[in-house]
Amino acid sequence: MSEENVELVRRGTENTQEFWAMLDEYVVWDLRDRPILDLEHIYFGREAVIEASRYYWVTWDGYALEAEEFIDVGSSVVVVVHERARGKGSGAPIDERWAQVWTFSRRRIVRWECFATRAAALEAVGVRE
Repeated sequence: MSEENVELVRRGTENTQEFWAMLDEYVVWDLRDRPILDLEHIYFGREAVIEASRYYWVTWDGYALEAEEFIDVGSSVVVVVHERARGKGSGAPIDERWAQVWTFSRRRIVRWECFATRAAALEAVGVRE
């Protein structure tokens, strides 16, 4: 099942519509470890996550998120991402690497967490480097 989860994450990072389609009705998006300006720290429910992520992504020009590493951790997948964009209003660039944890149940994302570092994401799923 976990190889399947890695493939789901790969598809979800490449296509926003596929990502949104995978969200469980009661998904939790947890941004406490990597707060994002103008977003709450936690979102509950599919519609809230879609609305908040859409709001975030449309604030950028040339937004790109590249998945660089996938780490299979059973029902969860740690993905290291490289995010690049330019602020629509300010033109301020963003070029950062950070990590996410996608947790699945029955091929649905039930928890999506963002972390400032790969190490923090791995620690969150109980993996020590």
